[in-house]
Amino acid sequence: MSLCLPTYVVIDASSSMKEHETVLNATLSRLHYSLASNPRVSEFARVSVIAFSTDVHVVIPMSDMEQVPVMPEVICGGRTEYGKTFDQLRQSIEQDVSDLRTQNFSVLRPTVFFLTDGGPTDTNWQRSFRTLVDKDWPRHPHLIAYGFGGARRDVLEQVATKALFIADGTDTESALSEAIAGLLNTLVASSKTGQMQIATEVKGFKYVPVTQEYVD
Repeated sequence: MSLCLPTYVVIDASSSMKEHETVLNATLSRLHYSLASNPRVSEFARVSVIAFSTDVHVVIPMSDMEQVPVMPEVICGGRTEYGKTFDQLRQSIEQDVSDLRTQNFSVLRPTVFFLTDGGPTDTNWQRSFRTLVDKDWPRHPHLIAYGFGGARRDVLEQVATKALFIADGTDTESALSEAIAGLLNTLVASSKTGQMQIATEVKGFKYVPVTQEYVD
């Protein structure tokens, strides 16, 4: 059976990202092109794109990006609701892993790339997060977080389970582009080895080692 890494690109699309909406969509389009034009990566990493604000939208369900003709546009606006996002991730992972197994894939632990420019506006998000990363749930994912703009390091240190990257400047648009580049480099490296290989050198970001580790 072929190895498969279920990958979730989770993008903050709240109102603070509205002024960067054009760059966000252009960056996602470049990600789509890069994945779709690299058969080795698109075969290894099945990808879902999720945008979150007041509500959570599955922009692209779990897919072989070679089979996705175009990246849908993301519309920014609303609050930064972490809890709903983690609830959606758990629901998606449960279904996606089952579907991939029926396609005769040997499924690796899911990986979530969480990109945000702000702190959560909901107060009870930790409950949903604990459910998502509960080590008693066999499908609990790794989370790699990228924070930029007004993102709070103290919060993202609670969210990241595998790696954390904090932008060292205030240029949100450059940080967004570099975060996606770092994400792509991680998928390329992982596809070559068949296991998670995190690209820790991301331009404009400080790599923060994650001390909490969830049992596989």
